[in-house]
Amino acid sequence: MTTTKNATDREPMTDSETLREDLEHTRQHLADTVQELTRRLNVPHRMKETASSAGHRMSDAAGQTGQKMKQVPGAMKELPATSRRHPKAAAAVGGVVVLGAGVMAWLVRRHK
Repeated sequence: MTTTKNATDREPMTDSETLREDLEHTRQHLADTVQELTRRLNVPHRMKETASSAGHRMSDAAGQTGQKMKQVPGAMKELPATSRRHPKAAAAVGGVVVLGAGVMAWLVRRHK
């Protein structure tokens, strides 16, 4: 296999130059592979990366929740109008809330 040294120089490479280039390419590939295996086997570092990533996701979620909580007072003002438009749904939700409160009171009394 004879290749050229570069695009501007058209002299063919000798067999030893071709082998050296192939050997250098193989060394680089092996070094990349070892580096990737080392990264994958470094469990404490990967755990820190995962924890950091989870922390960032939780922080983002908390910020989004805070933004949504700011919208709750406006939604509470709209609640009477919504219940007038959907009286059966409002009655069902109210019934579930009362039933849940009753069950909780019963459980608290039962465990005392």
